[in-house]
Amino acid sequence: MPQLNENRAKRYVVEQFYPGFDRQQFWDLFVDYDGWSNSDILTGEISIVTPGEGHPMGQGAVRSVVSGSMTITEDVIAFQEPVYFAYASRNGVMPVNDFAGELFLEQRPDGLATTYKASFNPRFFATGWLFRIVFRRAHVSFFQALGTAYEARYGAPNAQGAGTA
Repeated sequence: MPQLNENRAKRYVVEQFYPGFDRQQFWDLFVDYDGWSNSDILTGEISIVTPGEGHPMGQGAVRSVVSGSMTITEDVIAFQEPVYFAYASRNGVMPVNDFAGELFLEQRPDGLATTYKASFNPRFFATGWLFRIVFRRAHVSFFQALGTAYEARYGAPNAQGAGTA
């Protein structure tokens, strides 16, 4: 199974703060792969090929992500509810190799801080900078869509920092 590797050639980070969001609710939304397919979070569909330990998206899960004409197979390599999730894409379809992502969730008194870290090796010489920009922009949009989906599911957070049901 692929593992995260701190020595990858290209890395990027996407940080997002969601005022008033609850970490457990955000986690529940994040691991709801059926919900993704029926929302604007991701253009496409996620399905579970092999369920993980304790949860369909748990550690050891294999998931398929279909977007347009591209199908990506990913291995879930860490699942620590509700604070940490990590996955690695299998090589082949994407224009990069060894793509891996990690999501860290930190509950704060005034909301939720998310940090997404990704890394990859460019498949083709001198393309790493371009794919870092493309992937980072896609993940920024993805986390904005997650925020919108959170508010649609749980309601807009109130001023005290707790989500409303």
